[in-house]
Amino acid sequence: MTNSLSSLLPFHYEGAQIRVLTDSQGAPWFIAADLCSCLGIRNPSDALSRLDDDEKGLGSTETLKGQQSLATVNESGLYALVLSSRKPEAKRFKRWITHEVLPAIRLTGSYAVPNLASSQPALPANKQDSVNALLLIGQAIAQVPGVKAGIAMAATLTCIQENTGLSVETLRRTLPATEEPICSLNATQLGRQLGMAARVMNQHLAACGLQLRNARDEWELSERGQQWAEALPYCRQGHSGYQILWNPAVVDIVRGLG
Repeated sequence: MTNSLSSLLPFHYEGAQIRVLTDSQGAPWFIAADLCSCLGIRNPSDALSRLDDDEKGLGSTETLKGQQSLATVNESGLYALVLSSRKPEAKRFKRWITHEVLPAIRLTGSYAVPNLASSQPALPANKQDSVNALLLIGQAIAQVPGVKAGIAMAATLTCIQENTGLSVETLRRTLPATEEPICSLNATQLGRQLGMAARVMNQHLAACGLQLRNARDEWELSERGQQWAEALPYCRQGHSGYQILWNPAVVDIVRGLG
């Protein structure tokens, strides 16, 4: 199967490069050689021969040697290769693909939700510019080591809604299910849902045993709080630290305390 493909930025997994292309529908096609290298598959040709025709193809991309045709596999073919790998790390690699790579592709808009784009009207130019800028910021944040792509996606959607007034709930429901909570609200945003100022909200979170003050007089997640929030690194006006983003579901815990 030959596809008309366009290049995406490569992803990096434990020092190895995974290149991804997209077809005219925006679906991702992975460079087979990159996947097989990470999965410890020594004979890519043999592995590809066992895939169905609609799971593999040829894509053209720019390399150091010029334009080159490379064997590719789609998402279904990717999972088939993962299952064929005897490498014990294959499960971890699959989780990285499904929890970071695919969400990041969806975040940039290169991997479209079927029938969604065609059903939505075009945005006004001023809002389109704002959305594009926020998506670029979200994409950059998603590439920061230690930042989960799903969390960056959720935070980006929240920023889009706050800055443009656009409803993003339909898009939010397309986020992949994860075992970890998707955290997107800071104390101020969380407090708005409960009619509290950020200072009071932080005190309530501490009373619930979800956070505490550390030696630097900054809020820090407790062991229990780590189940409901993520501490993300930030740098502002020369000061570096961590910002706590909460899972919206923590609202029920705070209400229970009240």
